[in-house]
Amino acid sequence: MRYRVWYGYVDWDRDVKVERAEFDFEIQCQKLPFNLREISIGRVFESDEEYYSTLRKEAIKHFREKAERDLKREDRYAVMMLKFLDELDETINLLENKVEDVEEVRESEITDLAREHISSLKSLRRKVEREIEDVVEKFAPNLHSILGGVIAARLLEKAGSLKRLAEMPASTIQIIGAEKSLYKAIARMKKGKKARVPKHGVIFQHPYVRTLPKKKRGKMARFMAAKVAIAARIDYFSGELREELSQAVRRRYEELRRR
Repeated sequence: MRYRVWYGYVDWDRDVKVERAEFDFEIQCQKLPFNLREISIGRVFESDEEYYSTLRKEAIKHFREKAERDLKREDRYAVMMLKFLDELDETINLLENKVEDVEEVRESEITDLAREHISSLKSLRRKVEREIEDVVEKFAPNLHSILGGVIAARLLEKAGSLKRLAEMPASTIQIIGAEKSLYKAIARMKKGKKARVPKHGVIFQHPYVRTLPKKKRGKMARFMAAKVAIAARIDYFSGELREELSQAVRRRYEELRRR
């Protein structure tokens, strides 16, 4: 009988034949009538050390690639939901303005019907926002705990992916979303003119930053960006929630607010 194993095939009959093929860790688990390691030594691998070394190396490679594929799907979905949320906001604002303009001239059943549709869109918006929160919390729990789902998804949109965000230094994360202002400031400085370098980008949307006095926002943004950089790496490489990160951010906010 022919069996598919992680490194190839085994023909289990009177004359045992072992064939090495492409590594495959997605094969269906099955109970083998033989000790796979024992029949592999001397046929495919020269020693136990080589067998286990190869098994460990290929297993790590396989599951890392699988994790990256899964993360890519999840962070792409979160970003697509974020774009949908933004478009809903634009549509709702546009319709509300138009309805108000019409009502200044005349109230009618049409405007009442329009109000009902706007209410339905707002309900859909709340559902989309909850979906973003749930998805981000699932694949990036530390980013979610610090930033919330929507702001975390916006950082991922600007960075391109969780992997790219995890590779960024805190100084870059701090100004993500303020690139245009940064480039303008650099251009002015090259001409010898005074310019204000932005201290925060997307992170400014977080209440811990925008609710502080202007003089303290830069400090909070720097501290938060440092914790976000750590959170992104943990989320990408392990996915383990570290509650101390969000707790540290909250403590820093409370300190700055009291001063």
